[in-house]
Amino acid sequence: MVEAQEAHAVQIGGAVAASAPPPLPAGWSGAAMAVHAVRRMPAPMLVTLQPAGRSPIVIDMRAYVYAWDEPLDALPVDPEHVQIGTRAIRDAEPVFAGEDYVEHAPVIAGVALEPLLWLIGTRAFDGGRASWLRSGDRYRLYRWPDFSQLPMSDEQRRAVKASAGAFMGIEKLAQKAKVELETAQRVINALSLMGLLRRHAAAGAAPEVPPPPPREAPLVP
Repeated sequence: MVEAQEAHAVQIGGAVAASAPPPLPAGWSGAAMAVHAVRRMPAPMLVTLQPAGRSPIVIDMRAYVYAWDEPLDALPVDPEHVQIGTRAIRDAEPVFAGEDYVEHAPVIAGVALEPLLWLIGTRAFDGGRASWLRSGDRYRLYRWPDFSQLPMSDEQRRAVKASAGAFMGIEKLAQKAKVELETAQRVINALSLMGLLRRHAAAGAAPEVPPPPPREAPLVP
């Protein structure tokens, strides 16, 4: 299973040794943290997310597509847990070729990843700030998403459009879009997960440290 983003250290006989990191949060929060970490890795990765009681969702981060044998509107809103697996994509491996790939043609092409990331991002963290975002930072949309593909409410649409106007904190965005603070935060979480935001760090904020990559692990049935 993919585990936490930050390593912890313990003092042993005067030396600092790394301890086992805590597990990722349950549900979409842990899945969002894993996908965010994988997106920042230089090597292309395949990510598998399996919500409790559902079939696995396979994400190809190189091609930025996903495959699932269920429609996107069947995605559970708040699964009890999401099993997470990752593996590196080998050179010249076709999209979703499988771990036993030799010289097979792609079995399926996959569909655009952004709608899936949007749903995961807006449903994660119980409406609070995503784990990789920092209090006081300001954000601005730098590329429009395809609104025709994203399942969103009128309030979420207003928040997305308002985020393109200037660098804003969550409170200012909520005021500008005339939405609840939680709605603005969920939108920023999702846009960040999708890689569509520019960030202006708050004055005096600690530098952002890239999380270590999630551990590769097979999907447990």
